[in-house]
Amino acid sequence: MRFGAFGAAGFVLNIAVTVTLTEVFGAPEELAFALGLVMVFTFSFVTGRYLIFADAVQGDPRKQLAKFTLSSAAFRGTEYLGFLLLHTVLGFPYLVAIVLVLGVSFLTKFFTYSTVVFTADREAE
Repeated sequence: MRFGAFGAAGFVLNIAVTVTLTEVFGAPEELAFALGLVMVFTFSFVTGRYLIFADAVQGDPRKQLAKFTLSSAAFRGTEYLGFLLLHTVLGFPYLVAIVLVLGVSFLTKFFTYSTVVFTADREAE
């Protein structure tokens, strides 16, 4: 439930940043979406480590940040390519492209974060 709630908050934050930069400041949609993804990165790590995954605080934060950074880079890169494909190549409206890309990514992230990134370190006994 918490992953969904904070995922929704990150989703809203991403859309708010993208729409604000595009509609208010006249930034290109591609740049605005990329900046939204960057802003959500810090929000996602902090909420994942401290508020969503119970065992995360028992793990090494540096290792988790490294794993989170690598997985986030892969997710963000894939999200951006998906956005470019849907919006720029196929002509989907930018908000529709964002909803589709982030919806699929959300489901994949939960599995990755809960099983790989935000885990307590297990030492051999």
